[in-house]
Amino acid sequence: MSLAAIRSRIPVLAFAVGIGLVLAVWLLRSALAPFFLAMVLAYLQVPVVELLARRIRRGWAALLVVLGTLALLGLLLGLAIPFLIDQADRLVEGFPAWRQAMEHRWKPWMDAHPWIVERVGRAFGELDATVLLKGVLGAGSGALSFALQAMSFLLVPVLVYYFLAEGPEFLERLDGLVPPRHRPRIRATVAEIHLRLGGYIRGQIAVALVMAILQGLTFRLTGAPHPWLLGFVAGISNIVPYSPYGTALLPALALAGLTGATWGRLTVIAVLFTAVQKAEALYFTPVWVGRASRLHPLEVLLAILCFGFAFGLPGLVFAVPLMIIVKVLVSGLVQDYQAHPWFGGEEGA
Repeated sequence: MSLAAIRSRIPVLAFAVGIGLVLAVWLLRSALAPFFLAMVLAYLQVPVVELLARRIRRGWAALLVVLGTLALLGLLLGLAIPFLIDQADRLVEGFPAWRQAMEHRWKPWMDAHPWIVERVGRAFGELDATVLLKGVLGAGSGALSFALQAMSFLLVPVLVYYFLAEGPEFLERLDGLVPPRHRPRIRATVAEIHLRLGGYIRGQIAVALVMAILQGLTFRLTGAPHPWLLGFVAGISNIVPYSPYGTALLPALALAGLTGATWGRLTVIAVLFTAVQKAEALYFTPVWVGRASRLHPLEVLLAILCFGFAFGLPGLVFAVPLMIIVKVLVSGLVQDYQAHPWFGGEEGA
């Protein structure tokens, strides 16, 4: 076989290997979730490690950064958890009062529409016990799977350490596998992805913190129960675009309704919450995140749908970063297409 034929087959083989790796990642997406989280955390801590590595060995620098991060996280949790537990305790203590409020509000309506109560009771009476048992067993297996997944996340600090300590050597090995004639372009593509991802992650963290405070103040001013707990949920869930409406607004409206809030007050809560979310969509995210990610809102929605269906909850969390990588790669392919002689050639050439 000639040298030219061998060279022509190598790109095809590399493409096949790449497709195989993508398929393997998709099949093992649940098992690889701790690795994805560790890579994101390591990515955030690389600047600090690089700074310390100028004075001490990189392994020690990585260890100090991981231990320092764990200590800081423990301190923050130590300050936040008692407050959140107090909020949760008050939430549980309010259940009897909410039940009475619900009965007071809805019992007259149910007495006026007995056929609805009769139909609901008949539906529960016709439930198949075997179906219920299968559902309970399925929930048990799901709980076991969740417990195993939670235990796997205990490996995240160890993975972060190895990514920080040995990441540069691994990247050098990957760089050595790239043909020399393609290295400048690959390095430029990686640098572009690094620039956009770094800006996105830093901006998203800032947006989450600001939204937690603003939504907490919103719930506080409108008199919603447990405002800071709901604000914390809104800020954290803001990492997944558009999710705070389901994770924070709906519970706030439900809790306020159970405590006897009028329709006017519920409307005020919904309007102010939506106004804050619109401020996030029109200013905070476009300015702090959008300029770095350079994604159109339709591209964000497409990313949420595609990666959410493919990878579940991890896909929703990492949808935008993955879309950033896809867009950079697709942009490179579009430039190749536009630079091809076929694209720029005249008709009939």
